[in-house]
Amino acid sequence: MKTIENLRIEKTVFKNQRDENGIVIKVPETKMVGRPPEVVSQGVRFGYFMIDVVFFYIITFIVGILIGIIVVATGNVEALRPDSTLIGVLNYIGYPIFFLYYAISEGLGGATLGKLICGYTVIDEYANKVSFPKALLRTICRYIPFEAFSCFAERGWHDTLSKTYVVKRSEKAELQKLLGSYTSKEADILD
Repeated sequence: MKTIENLRIEKTVFKNQRDENGIVIKVPETKMVGRPPEVVSQGVRFGYFMIDVVFFYIITFIVGILIGIIVVATGNVEALRPDSTLIGVLNYIGYPIFFLYYAISEGLGGATLGKLICGYTVIDEYANKVSFPKALLRTICRYIPFEAFSCFAERGWHDTLSKTYVVKRSEKAELQKLLGSYTSKEADILD
């Protein structure tokens, strides 16, 4: 099965050639050339990351409020003191929320809320919506030390290690057509 990495398209190029009178003319020549996917730019990547951070803080705030309500409802107000074990645990609650936010939103919906708002989606090497195991791998890769700096490249480590791409939804459809796997927009409502 063809993948995005080895996708080739026919392209017409013009080559300079001399005619029988010695005049330089442009002669069309058809070639097969590589067609790399048009992946997200660094600026857009930063933009949807900031949107995702806002959603992450909203979710974390709601979870914190719910925990506070449960603690007060059970009458364990001592647990809310700054030196309590509960407060120590709450300091680390962001890690699983971060993990679940990315794994669930990309694994089930093909994109985080930030990506959806900006019009992007995550695809695999066959231009299909990313599978849940690949979404988990992408999320685990985000915990690699210094992984955030890899986003200064065209694709982050979480993209290259999981063989995924972040592209516009229209680019996904174009890649699927080129690979011969395009169905229709109605087949996958979120994409």
